Amino acid sequence: METPRFSVVVPVYNELESLRELHGEILAVLGSERFEILYLNDGSTDGSDAILDELAQDPRVRAIHFVRNLGKSSAYMAAFERCKGDIVVTLDADLQDDPHEIPAMVARLEQGFQLVIGWKQGRFENEPLKAFPSKFFNGLLAFLFGLRLHDSNCGFRVMRRAVADSLELHGDLYRFIPQLAAAKGFKVTEQGVKHRKRRFGYSKYGAKRFWTGLLDVLTARFITRYVGRPLHFFGTVGLIPTLVGLGIETYVLASKLAGQTFQEHVAAIIVGAMLIIVGFQCIITGLIGEMLSAQRRERIAIRGE
Repeated sequence: METPRFSVVVPVYNELESLRELHGEILAVLGSERFEILYLNDGSTDGSDAILDELAQDPRVRAIHFVRNLGKSSAYMAAFERCKGDIVVTLDADLQDDPHEIPAMVARLEQGFQLVIGWKQGRFENEPLKAFPSKFFNGLLAFLFGLRLHDSNCGFRVMRRAVADSLELHGDLYRFIPQLAAAKGFKVTEQGVKHRKRRFGYSKYGAKRFWTGLLDVLTARFITRYVGRPLHFFGTVGLIPTLVGLGIETYVLASKLAGQTFQEHVAAIIVGAMLIIVGFQCIITGLIGEMLSAQRRERIAIRGE
């Protein structure tokens, strides 16, 4: 088969009713182009696997089946390792992303960007309960990473192959693909896209995603800024309790020299000592991280000889 220009990546988890219609829409949009479609069956249990195997009779289509549900990050990594197109398109399988928006996103990409992420228009009319969490997280991400996007977690993306090759995703880091790409120096922008109301199935994400999302933000921030210098992060975190603890202990000592007894400040002594211990533990954690990071760099240097 001729080398494709487009690689369309579609993670699938229990979306049986949507697959044929979505496939038809993708073919209608890219039918005149050189393309491939990679469906990542993320452990579906509703019969989606049979539909995907049927669609994969087309030589331009590949169905990759996971033995169990591993999450979108694993699905994306499996696809990115196999895709061949210069332009990689990702979209969800639930029909909420409209493939007819792909040409406009590609046109935006060709204006000098390496990644274009969708900005879902009308989303909050379709999903009103997601309005506050979405605005909160997008605002938090803009503050922490300096990349201002209206819908950072949109699964509808168009990117250059180099961006896909650079990503190392695990856990829920797929939610921060724009931030990870921008941290590597790629130019990222957004494009308004039509958002359709879900017609089949149900959302796979619950309320706990709000809390786990906060933890994921910390992970992404650490990876993009401190992964090569962990002591800067843990040292900064440990500095505050260490200084506060030393300040408390200095106050107790000064009070003792002024004629007071230690018995009058037992609670302060204990609190100060605990803060110092916590601070030193953070600093030691950073030092251990530096040792592990140095070993990794050394291995890379050896392999490059």
